[in-house]
Amino acid sequence: MRPFASSVLYTILVLFLAGCVVIPLEFDLSETEKVKIVLPSSVEPVDLSTYEQSLLDKVNAARAEVGVEPLLYDPSVAKVAQLKAQDLLTSNYFDHVSPTYGGPSDMLTQFGIKWRASGENIAAGQRSVEEVHEGWMNSPGHYENIVSPLFTHIGFGFTEGGGDYGTYWVQMFTAY
Repeated sequence: MRPFASSVLYTILVLFLAGCVVIPLEFDLSETEKVKIVLPSSVEPVDLSTYEQSLLDKVNAARAEVGVEPLLYDPSVAKVAQLKAQDLLTSNYFDHVSPTYGGPSDMLTQFGIKWRASGENIAAGQRSVEEVHEGWMNSPGHYENIVSPLFTHIGFGFTEGGGDYGTYWVQMFTAY
C-alpha cells in the first residue's frame, strides 16, 4: 500500500475510534423510566432510580429547613448530569470543566437545555448517598447550590467502576 493511502486509512480509523469514545450517545427517557448507564467493559447497567430519589429527598429536605421551595426533578438535566458523571470516570479527571464538554453551563446548552441559571456539584469517592450528601452539605459552595432559591430544577448523575476515585456523583441545577 502506498504511504499516502496508508496514512489516510490510519487517519480515518483514528477519527472513527475517537468518535466512538468522545461522541455521547443520545437517549430519550420519559419521567417514569429509570436512568441506566452502561459502564466500561462488561459491567451490567446500574439502576440509579433509588439514588436519584434519595438524593432528591435529601436536597429538598435541606431546602425546606431554610424555607426554600423544593427542586423539581428534570429528566433532561439528569441526562446531562449522567453524561458528566460518565465523562469524569472515562476521562479520569475531577473538575467542573470537562475536557470533552467544557463547563457545566456549556454542557447544558450543548444538549439543548435553555437555562437562565445553572450550577453543578460534583463529588468523587463517596460510597453512599448519605456520604455524598453530607459532604456537599458541609461544603459552603456546594451547600449554597443546594439551598439557592435561584434554582428550580435538578438532575443527578452517578457512575462507578474506575478512574482514580471509583465513584463519581453529579448534581446539576437549573432555572428556566
